[in-house]
Amino acid sequence: MKAPNRTSRLTLFAAILALADASAGAALAQQNPLRALTDKLNWSSEAGDGPDFVQQSRPDLKTMGYSPLSGEDKKRVPVRKPDEVKADMDRLVKARGTANAKGKGLNAVKAEPVAPNKVAPIEDE
Repeated sequence: MKAPNRTSRLTLFAAILALADASAGAALAQQNPLRALTDKLNWSSEAGDGPDFVQQSRPDLKTMGYSPLSGEDKKRVPVRKPDEVKADMDRLVKARGTANAKGKGLNAVKAEPVAPNKVAPIEDE
């Protein structure tokens, strides 16, 4: 394998330096680093306004309403105070006691077991 000559090393160093410069500038401006690099090297072009039918099909930016990308802001449930939490716990404990008493009353009723249905055996043809 042949060692790189001076010109190729300088070219590689210049490319790394341009990429580092573009990345640093893009990080500060929060832009696409690849776009910044292509702009720096004059490899990019501007899109322009486009034909009339394209401009006519676009909505008017001044009258267009704002649409949030992250969704609507939801109203959060307020934080409850300790006495409110205790009142809820007391209500739940009371409801559990009522349900247990009702369950004991239902278990006290005796019911006769139902006999399972007898199915005729399947015979092969």
